[in-house]
Amino acid sequence: MSDNILEERIQALESQLQQQAAHIEVLEKKLTELDNIEVIKRLQKAYGYYVEHWMYEEIVDCFSDGPGVYLNWIEGVWKGKEGVRRYFTHGGKATPTPSGFSHQLMPTSGLITVAPDGLTAKGRWYGFGAIFNSDEGKVEKAEFTSGIYEVNYVKEDGIWKIRSFDWVIPYVVRINEMCEGPELRSRRIIKGAGEGGAFIPDPDTPLDEKDLRYVSGYVFPFHYPHPVTGKKTSEEKRNAQLKPLTLE
Repeated sequence: MSDNILEERIQALESQLQQQAAHIEVLEKKLTELDNIEVIKRLQKAYGYYVEHWMYEEIVDCFSDGPGVYLNWIEGVWKGKEGVRRYFTHGGKATPTPSGFSHQLMPTSGLITVAPDGLTAKGRWYGFGAIFNSDEGKVEKAEFTSGIYEVNYVKEDGIWKIRSFDWVIPYVVRINEMCEGPELRSRRIIKGAGEGGAFIPDPDTPLDEKDLRYVSGYVFPFHYPHPVTGKKTSEEKRNAQLKPLTLE
């Protein structure tokens, strides 16, 4: 093999390696972007679960510790992480919300745009869900709310956090007459246990009347730690304050 042919083959191999390296770099950037998007979606959805039971410590921990933090709600603007804390702790008093309060927040149609530097991102979401307060199954102030979020996110020390919310509410549907809490529904189920039904076979394990799932305010345990702090969340502490269902 002549020196010229060998040189040409070496140059061809070097060119292929350069092309492959460039291709791998593009794929790595895309993979990093997709990973960032999934982490941000997880953060946003976790925030929604915490809002459902107004778990203010977990909610506030979702937010950035840096500048530019705010909540732009219909009622006004709360600035800085302390402003976020004041809003979610009812003026900084950390006043407990009623145990039967629920603010279901179902973020859907999320579109995430990550900045080229991978350190900030923007998201747009529908926020749809029910808001109500259940007292022994009697529901008050029940409504369906449809909203649109524009959210800014920032990565701090490698962890994505919420920086700001802008929020509008296109419509609200009031539903008091159509809504009942878990106690009313559960009493019917428990009192009818053993009677069977057209499509419900007998269970392998009988229902437990002391199961806290039958009462208002029960927080279904999370299988994951807080996405920002990595800490275990406080649902066990909250659920321990509930009393089992009474059948009277």
